[in-house]
Amino acid sequence: MISLIFAIDPNGVIGKGNDLPWHYPEDLRYFRRKTMGKTVLMGRETFKSIIGRLGHPLVGRKSIVASLEPFSYPGVTVISDLIAYLKQEHEEEIFVIGGKTIYGLSLPFAQKLYITYIKKPYHGDVYLVDFDLSMFELLESKETPDLNFTVYGRKQQ
Repeated sequence: MISLIFAIDPNGVIGKGNDLPWHYPEDLRYFRRKTMGKTVLMGRETFKSIIGRLGHPLVGRKSIVASLEPFSYPGVTVISDLIAYLKQEHEEEIFVIGGKTIYGLSLPFAQKLYITYIKKPYHGDVYLVDFDLSMFELLESKETPDLNFTVYGRKQQ
């Protein structure tokens, strides 16, 4: 099962300078709790930003990096054909964690969306503005003063 997980502000901002423009420990804990022990799928630039920030891949998760350019990193699986990978049957939940292009290509294959809505607007340079939720229904919602944690499931046809 393919799931997307991301945080987004009211204007569609999801990133700034290959990083997040905000810092909400509660959202980071949510991300960790949902993805721990799972496979995370990301683009090469997202992976490089994680390495730049942490110095290593996300602990406790299997990292798969989609890259059209030759690329390798110890302990990380690199795929060159994202669509072929997404079309495969995945019994376990695979979390797509960015960036923008990977989200866009993965959305048609997603069964679940874990979206944290940031209530305050931020300045950024990466946006998800044409993200269509019409094929999804709200399954869960938990609101805090700064955030709204939601889970959407693909509507049955």
